[in-house]
Amino acid sequence: MFPTSDEQRAEVPATAAPIDPRIARSRAKLIAAATEILVELGPRGLTVDAVAERSGVAKSTLYRHWPSRTALMVDVLRENMPQVEPVDLEHGFEPCLRTMMAALADAFADPEWCRIMPSLFALKHQLPEIDDLTEADHEERTAMLRDVLAAGAGEGLIPPGLDPHDVISMLVGPILMCSLTGETDRIHRVAEFAVDRFLASYDTP
Repeated sequence: MFPTSDEQRAEVPATAAPIDPRIARSRAKLIAAATEILVELGPRGLTVDAVAERSGVAKSTLYRHWPSRTALMVDVLRENMPQVEPVDLEHGFEPCLRTMMAALADAFADPEWCRIMPSLFALKHQLPEIDDLTEADHEERTAMLRDVLAAGAGEGLIPPGLDPHDVISMLVGPILMCSLTGETDRIHRVAEFAVDRFLASYDTP
């Protein structure tokens, strides 16, 4: 995640120097408290006072981590979004694509993610400015898929120039629906099916 504005840079702690364990602990407690409040009360209930009270961390400490309530909300969103580890393109296009989808299926099947996800969507819906602040995050998430798709085009398995955002919608939509409807027992099978159908759509007779 690489924020571009001065305000965004202020929201992301520097990672070059070691972080004081006490600072890390207070930040983790605040994020955990904010997440619980978001799930229980929704975005409107996620206030600085409520987070400080729930976490037991002083409000002045909270403001040392985040300059504003919106900055805190951005990090709550970032901390709770599923993460996919980078793939090794040396393994080839199809194995990399299947590895990425399996990792997302694992994340979407996690009961904690299923519990939090509706509240995260509500947060993004009620605070559209969060999308602007997390634009770099979106690009980071699509960059890996863009590289995988380029590898597939290089292998002649898919056309060049596919929009990674369209491909994400096509592949992730079915497993996200499984997560939303509580059908997590099917999620890995659906992920494999989505990849199979995507690849088959570009097979030549």
